[in-house]
Amino acid sequence: MPVDARGNNRRTVVEYERSAREYFATVAGRPSASAEALRRLAAEVVPGTRVLEIGSGPGWDADALEALGIDVHRTDVTAAFCALQAERGKRCDCLDLLSDPIDGRYGGAMMLCVLQHFERDQLCGALRKLATALDAGGPLLLMYPEGDGDVWEQGADGDYRVMQWAPAAFDAELARAAFTLGWEHAAEGRGGSWRTVLARKQSDG
Repeated sequence: MPVDARGNNRRTVVEYERSAREYFATVAGRPSASAEALRRLAAEVVPGTRVLEIGSGPGWDADALEALGIDVHRTDVTAAFCALQAERGKRCDCLDLLSDPIDGRYGGAMMLCVLQHFERDQLCGALRKLATALDAGGPLLLMYPEGDGDVWEQGADGDYRVMQWAPAAFDAELARAAFTLGWEHAAEGRGGSWRTVLARKQSDG
């Protein structure tokens, strides 16, 4: 049977809408990315430009990046996460990377623990959309689970889609979307190994 890519993504979003407050409390102020990864991203952002964050969630990574002097545009497809950030005085705009346009241009972008919820044939289009939104040479920080499987994980009130990527296959998708890999790091996390990569958009034209 063909994969219902949009249907699978919507099921994942529904689960996050239901469990956002529980997730918010569970991660308790801890960024997803390492301090080194965020420092490396900040060092590559041209001063005076903004970083677009896809899937801001509770907003802890944005907090940490802003503490390094970087202006972050927080976005999330889950309205509940945006509302939770608003409760603590942060603005987070609702944005579905798979269907919504990205207005403006950015000096960098980050998408942490998000892309595993896209089906394999959705990834390159999402990366290309981010490339279009970035200035030439702009950095992109990504974090995803390593492997080659795809599963439905059980959440508090439903389930959500998780796609794993082997590094070689993922790097090929980056190249197709006109990104060059600059730095990578793997560490054990929830459910196995998680890989963080810092890529750079190739020059326009």
